[in-house]
Amino acid sequence: MALRASDASIVIPQYGDPVFDADTLDAFESGDAYVADAEQARVLWDQAWTFLDTRCAQELEFFGALPNPPPGTVGGANEVVVVSGPDKVRHVELVRSTGYKYSSEEKRKVFMKQTLNGNFLEEVANYFPDKTKAKIVVVCSDGRQRSVKALEMLEEAGYEKLVLLRGGFTLYNRGWDGKLKRRLPHGQFTSNLLAPGDAQQFSRGDRNGNANDAIEFGPWQDENDWRPALES
Repeated sequence: MALRASDASIVIPQYGDPVFDADTLDAFESGDAYVADAEQARVLWDQAWTFLDTRCAQELEFFGALPNPPPGTVGGANEVVVVSGPDKVRHVELVRSTGYKYSSEEKRKVFMKQTLNGNFLEEVANYFPDKTKAKIVVVCSDGRQRSVKALEMLEEAGYEKLVLLRGGFTLYNRGWDGKLKRRLPHGQFTSNLLAPGDAQQFSRGDRNGNANDAIEFGPWQDENDWRPALES
């Protein structure tokens, strides 16, 4: 039997559902979970966790910064009000680069002269001096090489509440826009004018016309290999 979107019994486990939100918070506050997807990370945002963006400066410039809206901004599937202010994102480069330029050898743009930031822990400590109370969601481009290295360093330095953002900025950016409102899924959706929120009001019900915030994304995995700098 096929499930219909109109079935009242269908509940998608995602941010905005009270049970999902409560279970997510319990899991991460207790330390039972330490890898969060975009939905879980959105819950943590509302609950006083701070995002530590470890990407290099050129990534913020060319690919965008993590959403960090001011307090009172409306966002989420159920129009949940963002309860935190614009101080919920910290940026400390784990690997630095001198520029993002085209390489004739690799035939693509690359991050030039990558070097490990030897002051990474000291710079983090400036933002998070209390290692027992700090609650940090660690972010890189895709949640793999740099996030894992940063978590290892922070844990060894004594930080107790650490979470890795699965998929990093790339997948988080696919789920949430700059105001932390849920993005529409690639233009392939249908109208439901009775649903809560404002996104449905802009839907025409046809795929070609539903391009509001429908971004075409490439592969989520970072093609750049950061390991040489991380292992230096």
